[in-house]
Amino acid sequence: MKDEERPAPRAPLAGIRVLDLTRLLPGPFAGQTLAELGANVIKVEEPGLGDGSRALPPYVNGVGLGFLASNRGKRSAALNLKAPAGREALLRLVDSADILLEGYRPGTLARLGLGHETLRARNPRLIICAITGYGQRGPYSQRAGHDLNYLGYAGLLGHLSRPGAPPHNPGAQLADIAGGALMGVIGTLAALVARDVSGQGQVVDVAMLDGSMALAPLLMSGAAYGLTELAQGAGLLTGALPGYNVYETADGRYVTLAALEPKFWAEFCRRAGRPDLEPRHFPRDDAERDATIRELAALFRTKTRDEWLALLADADACFGPVNTVVEALADPQVRARGVIAGQAEGAPLLRSVPLLSDTPPRLLGPAPRLGEHTAAILAGAGYSSDEIAALVASGAAQTAQAE
Repeated sequence: MKDEERPAPRAPLAGIRVLDLTRLLPGPFAGQTLAELGANVIKVEEPGLGDGSRALPPYVNGVGLGFLASNRGKRSAALNLKAPAGREALLRLVDSADILLEGYRPGTLARLGLGHETLRARNPRLIICAITGYGQRGPYSQRAGHDLNYLGYAGLLGHLSRPGAPPHNPGAQLADIAGGALMGVIGTLAALVARDVSGQGQVVDVAMLDGSMALAPLLMSGAAYGLTELAQGAGLLTGALPGYNVYETADGRYVTLAALEPKFWAEFCRRAGRPDLEPRHFPRDDAERDATIRELAALFRTKTRDEWLALLADADACFGPVNTVVEALADPQVRARGVIAGQAEGAPLLRSVPLLSDTPPRLLGPAPRLGEHTAAILAGAGYSSDEIAALVASGAAQTAQAE
């Protein structure tokens, strides 16, 4: 059989149906990740505004960038879950769903008559992934919060800055994405595997505070073992090693040196013309550490960033640039790996899942308009055209044409 005659491989989650009730960033990104892995994801939105991220700047063609970046490849059904007919429509969708993503404060769905037990009774095979700031139980479960709050509670924020500098907002939403969305995807995939054995769904309880703490195993484990918590910038990977640090170059740009192992440090010292620094890989005390860092800082300021990159391009020394996002998107390694998977709405589509050799992820289309697929989704759940029209007329549902 010729290659062009071979059937296209199925994506890993082909045939899996997901109802995404989440908003803003963590839940939507988890849903988009499942869509990229092949799942059929229906985004259930409130009629009128829809996901609030649609209206948050900056805008691309009048739609919030945050929405466009985390809802690609989904279909949108606009249902009013405060209306009995809207809730019934959701329950009919639950009948054939494998996964339901939700990010409400604990108890909110129950007050609507859509609590976890109600949903599981309706479909015992349903996997419910609940992504919240503080989890389904505990004294903070009802608190509002965002990424920065969770990092602060986790003890992580104070270690995300240079020694002596105040904590600052990290450049990425660590708690939202790594602590929430990706933890949700991991738990959901594990629940799918467990369902193959038990035949039953379950609730995946994701707390972004929990997930944030999991991002710092060295810090957390040291405290758990009773070790004295290291000062800001005093950890092995946070500033204690001169050879594991960020340095400014002659043109005001920055480079990363991560020569953690002695062989990498030795190679760097040799190629940089400072073999005398090799014995100071692990400084004997703070004074030697600070002196070595000062010498390296002066050394790096003797050349521009690109001159250092050229000098160390083939050096086995764990060295690289601090790229801008634009530079990262244009990086030849990023291009070679297919991280940029295509174009939509004039912007690059980024792959956010690992490469699988036999069941590759699918290329996602653009994010949906609010209610773009409401009619088709309800028809798939058994509603007649007259029933759909009645739902729209009553305000229990919205189609794109009714915006």
